Amino acid sequence: MLLLLLAAPLSGQGTIQHVVRAFAGAQELKNAAVAVDVRDVATGRQLAGHNASVASIPASTQKLITTAVAMDILGEDHRFRTRLVAGGVIEGGVLRGNLYLVGGGDPTLGSPFVDEVAGLEEVIQRWVQKVKASGITRITGAVVGDGSYYTTDGAGRGWTWADLGNYYGAGTYGLNLNENSYYLSFSQRQREGATPPVIGTEPQIPGLEFINELVSGPRGSGDQAYIFGAPFNYRQYVRGSIPVGTGRFRIRGSIPDPPLFAAQLLDRELKESGIEVIQPPTTHQTVGTGDYRSGRVLDELMSPPLSTIVDRTNLTSNNLFAETLLREMNKARGNTDLASTDVITDWLEARGIATEGIQLQDGSGLSPRNFFPPETMTALLADRSGDERWRESIPLAGRTGSLRRVLTGTVAEGRVWGKSGTINAVRAYAGYVDRPDGRRLAYSVAVNNHTMRGSQLNRLIYDLMRDLCTASL
Repeated sequence: MLLLLLAAPLSGQGTIQHVVRAFAGAQELKNAAVAVDVRDVATGRQLAGHNASVASIPASTQKLITTAVAMDILGEDHRFRTRLVAGGVIEGGVLRGNLYLVGGGDPTLGSPFVDEVAGLEEVIQRWVQKVKASGITRITGAVVGDGSYYTTDGAGRGWTWADLGNYYGAGTYGLNLNENSYYLSFSQRQREGATPPVIGTEPQIPGLEFINELVSGPRGSGDQAYIFGAPFNYRQYVRGSIPVGTGRFRIRGSIPDPPLFAAQLLDRELKESGIEVIQPPTTHQTVGTGDYRSGRVLDELMSPPLSTIVDRTNLTSNNLFAETLLREMNKARGNTDLASTDVITDWLEARGIATEGIQLQDGSGLSPRNFFPPETMTALLADRSGDERWRESIPLAGRTGSLRRVLTGTVAEGRVWGKSGTINAVRAYAGYVDRPDGRRLAYSVAVNNHTMRGSQLNRLIYDLMRDLCTASL
């Protein structure tokens, strides 16, 4: 009898509480802080829990909250606008003033990863053609990247120095371009410990300088390189390692000043097309400094609908998009502190979701100082269960996003929805389980302060997700 009771949770039999207890009590997690909550969506009743009321670091599972609130406050059809504006009189082919790229916060502008939008080169060439079509052959002022729609506070609060220079640490600004990121290429070396030289960046970022402290690691060791640099700082440090080899190796970094980069890129292409620009490219980041309000609009680009942006936010765990949604919600509410997370906690309270034990520093979950109890997440999931369009943005086991190759061929395939979250010593998942018996469950799992290999911990969590499909209620 004892052997049967011990074996039941491991085989997915027994109750959901047995399954959760077996997971939380796994020998591999004995030194970690484990918190789990599972509830029935229809009734809101907790079916199982372990430290469910204990505040835990959620990592990127927090994006589920940010995107759900954004879908409600902004609406799934909300779009961001970018304008090309001549900020002066055009006489005889001469623009007497500045040419403005007026950002409206669009995080997809020129993105190489969103099918619905034009890529970087296509966007820039479009603007060049619009300038030509207006008859402008000479600009007495400058090309100005106007990022004043938001503020200079683009990076999430609490983000670490080790994150800021990398693509996933790219802040959001009033004018974003190419997801505010670039590729940095190195020439691999065949000797461990040798420094692989920098080849360059793609696209080219004018003025960006690298102090290369990288070394060559063992073959197959993968990308262990990090770029250290702050927003608006063009001197960056590259540390860590890339594997030995004979080819080219790329990592991704964050553009220090995206509005300035946009202006520099358009300035270069205008000059190459024969249009004279007298002043050097520059940027405006302060609200109200531009003289474009009475200017002539030469072009207007609209982003895909918010639902598409939410898809990329959750399916690929895009921090830039999540931080943009946070700032846009604050704009919509008329708040002056665009990085404040009060707009999220206020919404939760209005929906009757308890906010005790919550601290939110950003919109993406990248800050290690975010925390809230798993029962807060499951309450949110139960509340939003009827929003089918939002639920489509959550990875589905064996089908989409980070779970596309996970739990295939099991009862969980096509039934378990889960957003992952990973930062140093944190692994989390949250989502839904559509059981064969027709019940829908909401679950939230957070493992903090672990020392396991990520793949090993994922396996334990995936087994838990699978067993939630079949364990008795």
